[in-house]
Amino acid sequence: MLSAPSLPWFRTLVRTAERGGLDAILFDGQWGPTPAFNLDPIPLIVALAECSTHIGLAGAIEIDHAEPFNIARSFAAADRLTGGRSALIAATGANRPGDFGHAPVRSTAERYARDAECLTVARKLWDSWEDEAILLDKPNGRFSNPDVVHPINHSGAFFSVRGPLNAPRPLQGNPPVIQRDSTKEGLALARESADIFIASDTSALAAIRQALGDRPRLLARLFFDDKPQTFAAQLAELVPLCDGFDVVPTDLDAFVDEVIPLLRGRGLRPATYAGKTLREHLGLARPRSQFAAA
Repeated sequence: MLSAPSLPWFRTLVRTAERGGLDAILFDGQWGPTPAFNLDPIPLIVALAECSTHIGLAGAIEIDHAEPFNIARSFAAADRLTGGRSALIAATGANRPGDFGHAPVRSTAERYARDAECLTVARKLWDSWEDEAILLDKPNGRFSNPDVVHPINHSGAFFSVRGPLNAPRPLQGNPPVIQRDSTKEGLALARESADIFIASDTSALAAIRQALGDRPRLLARLFFDDKPQTFAAQLAELVPLCDGFDVVPTDLDAFVDEVIPLLRGRGLRPATYAGKTLREHLGLARPRSQFAAA
């Protein structure tokens, strides 16, 4: 038995999930047997890219006190090193006294306003390099085309950033942003800034969908135990209410070997990966740089 947080333990996890054709694996909390570990997601997902070829690798950042430049630079690198398979889990709710002694404790409204602006700035920084910016013109000594690398000149309530990012645009344009905060403020934030929202309360899917509008795709989070037929039927019943599922298995091998074939038989999972990037797996369009000429 491999124990966390060893890299072989995580590699086994990722290889099993990819064998089952799962779209992504989310590293958004404590992993492994007791005592559990909460690891920095960027080096973890980059290290795990080496042992996988298709599955998406999502890492959580607590954005309440994170800096958008650091988020944008880290995920720009991770997205290229994973071949366009990274995603940002934008975690909220970290504004608890004692968590960040150097940062002020903000009101709920201030905290969510800062979260929204943080993600806005990160996306601007990702977009500050257009897709055509990298030239690699060795004979003329030109790495990039400065005409399509843009300062963002952002000035807001919480951040003032000139830009551009000092790293090329992610392969996906913007890595998908995943959120799961189902408070009133969290749903409003997700409606504005998320690509994927994960709901833990399956009885509230209709209300959550109404609160989110059409922008983010809605996934339902479920816990798989040891009843494959029952679980597959449960997923099929929820399909009209959501766009997919975030499954938390107690036994990943059993889920992959016993549940995935049942879902494929019901037409709920494809037989193979649809594309190379996580956006392609999830059916999300690749965004054009907001600074590109119309």
